[in-house]
Amino acid sequence: MKEQLRTTLADDVVQGYLELSDTIRVTALPSWINADLNVSQVKTIILLEHHGALTVSELARLLGIGNPAASILVQQLVEQGLVERSEDSKDRRRTFVRLTARGSGLMTGRRELVRTNLLRWLSQLSEDELASLQRGLGALLRVFQADPAQQRQTAASKLDQKHS
Repeated sequence: MKEQLRTTLADDVVQGYLELSDTIRVTALPSWINADLNVSQVKTIILLEHHGALTVSELARLLGIGNPAASILVQQLVEQGLVERSEDSKDRRRTFVRLTARGSGLMTGRRELVRTNLLRWLSQLSEDELASLQRGLGALLRVFQADPAQQRQTAASKLDQKHS
C-alpha cells in the first residue's frame, strides 16, 4: 500500500510540475511573440544563453540541423541584432556565435517576468507551505544533481563552454 501511495504522490507532483511549467511558459509567451522570432531562433537564443558561445557547427549539432541551415539562422539573428559572430583567435576557420547585449536583454526580461510571477504566486502561500516547498525543491535538486546522467550532461556542457 505504501508503494501505491508513493506512486500516486509522485504522479501528482509530476502533474503539478507540468501544469506550473505550462503556466509559466504561457505567461512568458507575450515576450517571445513581441520579439517576432520563429521557433528555431528562440531555440538558438536559449542555447546561446545556456552555453555562452558556440561555434556554428556546435549550434547545428545541438539544433539537429545542417551547418548551412545554422549559418542562415545565425545570419537572421545577426540582422536582428540578437547575436554576433567572432572568429576563433586560434583557428580562423571557426566562427563563434554569442548573444549581444540585446539578445541577453531579451532573456533577462523573460527571466524577470517569470521571477515576478513566481514571487506574486508564492506571496499567497503560508510560511508552512513556503517552507515545505523549499524543502521539496531542495530535495529534488539534490537528487537531480546526484543523477549520473545529469552529471554527464553537465560535464558535456562544461566541455562545450571550455571550447568557447
